[in-house]
Amino acid sequence: MSQAQWFYEDNGSRVGPISEETIKALLQDKKIGHNTLVWRPGLDGWITLETSDLQGELAAMPPPLGTENISGLWVWFLACSPLFWMVTPYGYERTVFVVLWLLSIFLCAMDIRKIRLAGYKAPSIWWSFFVPGYLFVRSQKLQVHYVPLIVWLALTFLPADYGYW
Repeated sequence: MSQAQWFYEDNGSRVGPISEETIKALLQDKKIGHNTLVWRPGLDGWITLETSDLQGELAAMPPPLGTENISGLWVWFLACSPLFWMVTPYGYERTVFVVLWLLSIFLCAMDIRKIRLAGYKAPSIWWSFFVPGYLFVRSQKLQVHYVPLIVWLALTFLPADYGYW
């Protein structure tokens, strides 16, 4: 008898069909986790890995940490990064833009590292090229508040009303 072919969700895309052994290997490599959506023929719809037939494989793995245990240091540095524009001397805007862009990529990478270490599926590093998108996707994936996004937007657009731009 052939084994059931599984599918799983990865960043909004359906991946598969793959064997049960491949799913187990992905679990061991921490490419997928407790909340990853999976499906196989015979199921009515997509379910989380921890509610599937493979839940026994998760017994050896601890669940993700609570979101309150994920350090917000990097995301708050990222949210406050537009403050650099307020202290930029006239004539150095291009230089500060490049530095701020590189700093944003670094801060996103550090935040992604913290999220993955906590056991969650982090946003793609490509979101770091569009900071508001990164902050939005991060909040959705972790199911936390949108305050860093609101702070970033406020610090980006409110200074224009006060003559900083």
